[in-house]
Amino acid sequence: MPGTIEVVIGPMRSNKTAELIRRVAMREEFAHQSVILFKPKDDTKSAQGVVQSRNQLSHRQMDAVEFDSSNPWEMFAFIAERERIIGKPVNCVAIDEGQFVRELFDCTRALLERGYDVIAAGLDLNFRGQPFGDMLALVWLVNAYGGNVPWCIAYCECGARAFFSQRLSNGQPASYESPTLLAGDSYRPRCAKHFVLPGRPRRANMPVEDEPS
Repeated sequence: MPGTIEVVIGPMRSNKTAELIRRVAMREEFAHQSVILFKPKDDTKSAQGVVQSRNQLSHRQMDAVEFDSSNPWEMFAFIAERERIIGKPVNCVAIDEGQFVRELFDCTRALLERGYDVIAAGLDLNFRGQPFGDMLALVWLVNAYGGNVPWCIAYCECGARAFFSQRLSNGQPASYESPTLLAGDSYRPRCAKHFVLPGRPRRANMPVEDEPS
């Protein structure tokens, strides 16, 4: 029987990882399920081998198995080894920072077909305001296999709901042409009014705002 999927999604600072940890803890502590938590090696938010939310009031940090984001299929070998050690099937596979994972859609679908429940957390949009990796595509799997999409909410400094992740480099908005991964950068949640993207390509009938109003 196929598994079901929960897609924890939203902008930066919306407590996606805290929600992922909470859902894993609920399955382990109350449903007595075996859950294996993965994170790509690209994740620099947490220490090596752990998943931890930036929210200091959130649930405890959790141990995580790291994998190469360019080859998510190696997760199957880690799952098989965990099942050998514990002597029973893994019930649920949880993946943090899913936006970095190549072939996440296909790999997740394969996990579901093998009967594993999946919880995947990640950013919906990159700093350019465009779909980030396969995270939005996973919503189709919810329709096909069952589950839910907890859309986490963040707020802009003005108090409005934030839909964008504003990248700052040296305290200034990063340009459209900057690379997806940039060492030493930081992020802030921004509403549509205050989201700034210098160098955004101009398109017909679509003004470009390089400064917040």
